[in-house]
Amino acid sequence: MIKQTLINNWASAICELAKEENKVESFTQTLEDLKKVFETNQEAVEFLSNKFIPLEKRINFIDNIFKKEIDQLVLNSLKLIVEREYFSSVNYIFEAAIKKLWESLEIKKGIIYSTIEIDKKTISTIEEKIHKKICQKIKLENKIDSSLIAGIRIEVANNVFDYSLKGKVEDMKNMILENRK
Repeated sequence: MIKQTLINNWASAICELAKEENKVESFTQTLEDLKKVFETNQEAVEFLSNKFIPLEKRINFIDNIFKKEIDQLVLNSLKLIVEREYFSSVNYIFEAAIKKLWESLEIKKGIIYSTIEIDKKTISTIEEKIHKKICQKIKLENKIDSSLIAGIRIEVANNVFDYSLKGKVEDMKNMILENRK
């Protein structure tokens, strides 16, 4: 992995490019999609990071897969990351860029922990309800946490909303210990 300062520099450059072109929302969505693609296809990251494979072959690989699918500026950013030999850190760069883009849109990122995968419609409904509680736009990412037993736990903007069975049991335990004193 490259140094955090380089990751932040790449993320800032991508973010500034999105702002200059008035494409913040589309860049955010594209980077989120690309991040998922590269998280699930580690072989592609290894291929694009391999210095022993000629640069031209790696650039052609990016063109063949993404040219018709993503914005030309994002495509060029991908090529530049490959060219500068930083592709092994592409997901860290994208994560930092997404965070900066959300900040520019005044959206707070949060995590919704659950025992099973939650569909996008339900997540949108939960985002709306939490938005009304904390008066901030939010974007929730679903992560699986089997220790919850049942229910959900949401962490966003320094707030925790625990609607899980584990949280309820913990609350009852604390109440019993309080009453013992």
